[in-house]
Amino acid sequence: MTLKVADTVRGTWALPKWENVSVGRLPAAGLRIEDSWVPARLCRFMPYELGWLVQVGRARVEVQNKYLGRVVFPARSVVALQPGRSRLLFPELDDYCMLGVVIGAGEAEGLPVLEDGDDLGVEPRRRTAYAVDRIEMPDSHRAILAVAFQHLMVRAESPGNIALAAAQRLGKSEQAVKNVMASTRKKVNNERWLNLQTTDQLGHYLVRLTRNVTWEDVPVPLRDEGLPR
Repeated sequence: MTLKVADTVRGTWALPKWENVSVGRLPAAGLRIEDSWVPARLCRFMPYELGWLVQVGRARVEVQNKYLGRVVFPARSVVALQPGRSRLLFPELDDYCMLGVVIGAGEAEGLPVLEDGDDLGVEPRRRTAYAVDRIEMPDSHRAILAVAFQHLMVRAESPGNIALAAAQRLGKSEQAVKNVMASTRKKVNNERWLNLQTTDQLGHYLVRLTRNVTWEDVPVPLRDEGLPR
């Protein structure tokens, strides 16, 4: 496995055949990435008979290989990697981060083997940098986004039409809600160098990944969905 952060390849290692290995800012992670914008638990590799399973943390992953082409998997997914070359990219992070995985006979020969430490449950002293950087936006926009993505806070099923559902609850037009979503997505993409393309991606980034929109932003009269988990 190879790690590339920004424009720099930081090393190449072997994955163990019979043990899990964590990647991220956890002090005991087998592959520790100390950059402040990297999540504590970026992902975890778990061996299985054909290769490795990759368990994704809070940041979505784009997997590229000959079997899948290019597919983006949501947070908490488990993805099977098969023999051959795969690239794992994390498009929602604040900088470029790529893991290159090659599965094949003899590919890891002579490379140092990654291994998690014993105290894997110890968290980093600082939270992920992007999780505390608050995005500046009008309070009115923040309230609209909080209502639109309230289902993510309470882990409920997504409405068929997120903008329309939020508009009906807020007493606004669907287009007004769409305008706020579009302007916020553009702002986030420009400021964070991201490429969020859909409403679902925007909601995941604001609510689940960075906690920029929270339960406190939901207008009090509309907090009727139960407390967020």
